[in-house]
Amino acid sequence: MLSIKLIVGQLLAGLAIGVQAMPAMAELSPPEINSIARQTTVLIAPGLTPELRRDLEENRNNPLKKGEGWNPGSGAIVAREGNKYYVLTVAHNFLQRYLDTPDFWQNSGGIPFYGIRTWDGEVHKIEGVNDGRGCPLRGIAEARSLIRFGCRDRFDPGTETVNRNGGEDNVKGIDLAIISFTSPKNYAVASLGDASTVKIGDRVYISGWPDPELEQAQAGQSVRPVSRRQRRLAWGSVGAKLSPDTSNQGYSIFYTDCTRAGMSGGPVFDKDGRLVGNHGLGSSNKQLCGNEGSADSFLQSSDRPDAPGQMPDTNSLRQRFSGSQQVNQAIELTQQSRLRLPFNLQMPNVELINRGLAGQAVQVPFGSSGRVEFDIAADRTSGAFDDPSDVIPDIYKEYSSFSGLGSRLRDGVPSGGCGTILLGEPCP
Repeated sequence: MLSIKLIVGQLLAGLAIGVQAMPAMAELSPPEINSIARQTTVLIAPGLTPELRRDLEENRNNPLKKGEGWNPGSGAIVAREGNKYYVLTVAHNFLQRYLDTPDFWQNSGGIPFYGIRTWDGEVHKIEGVNDGRGCPLRGIAEARSLIRFGCRDRFDPGTETVNRNGGEDNVKGIDLAIISFTSPKNYAVASLGDASTVKIGDRVYISGWPDPELEQAQAGQSVRPVSRRQRRLAWGSVGAKLSPDTSNQGYSIFYTDCTRAGMSGGPVFDKDGRLVGNHGLGSSNKQLCGNEGSADSFLQSSDRPDAPGQMPDTNSLRQRFSGSQQVNQAIELTQQSRLRLPFNLQMPNVELINRGLAGQAVQVPFGSSGRVEFDIAADRTSGAFDDPSDVIPDIYKEYSSFSGLGSRLRDGVPSGGCGTILLGEPCP
């Protein structure tokens, strides 16, 4: 088995060869990185069968189900083989109870299926997502539609005993997964970088699809259906790094940023527009977006819970920062599963960037200050841009209608009344 050092070394060697014929590129601007993000970021969610729609309605305000409902996640296209595309994301986007409960999938013979929405608005159906490994995971990951390196279920605290009626929502293993879809269309593939080159103080960019309903639930509010979704690009400075292992679910790059709930699994780009990780760990306790001060303020802070001069512990980092997996770990895990993916080792090219820029419905807007929204001033090391060119008008309609689901849904599920999603009826 190849070591991560050797694997990354080989990747970097291939990258150097591929880049030799290309002119040197300056650090990309936020609009250019957003162009790459727009084309490579996807939204991932289960198909909204009648049973899942009912489950969603019944459990919107059930505290025992908090965070466990139909919550779409994000991901990034990282490889292509012919018409087959591979998406890197986080494992916690795939609830175990959705994978192994046939009652949620009566219209598909008990077989669960998911949908991946690409930047052109098409939702691609993925079947065979139940890998049969359960949670905690058993056996070795094999090449199939969904390859998980960790899993998510409810467990009795401090144990690996599943208790879906009263246990705690938790992730076991490394919080990474790869899901694939097939399409004859030509979609962009994200360029891979080297996470080991990301340093404290470097700026990173995070792309993903926020979920307003999940935010309501996390804030303890009554959850109202919100069908409109809009992709966000957030940026911030790296404040700390750890070596990835199962004790911290693989999270190893920590940053203060302006991400929102629902962006889990979305790509994390470096200043050159290369994917170096996947976002998956938010923090409700982190400092106000845009006002966190210097990137190394945490390491210099006198209120650090760990001793001065020592590496910060995972819990203290989780309380202060958002966190990301790293692409180097994902590469190593795919090697272990005998999956040989043709990763994109080239630097992002001008044609790709220009294609995304041309796809903007409007010019980059100006804020009330008169500055371009993407402007990153010295006193604002983090910020965000909600892309007006990347909007889903009605996510429930999209995930209830792809692959011919729509007609069956309306015939088989009673209306829950005004304000529910069952019939898509607006309130007076």
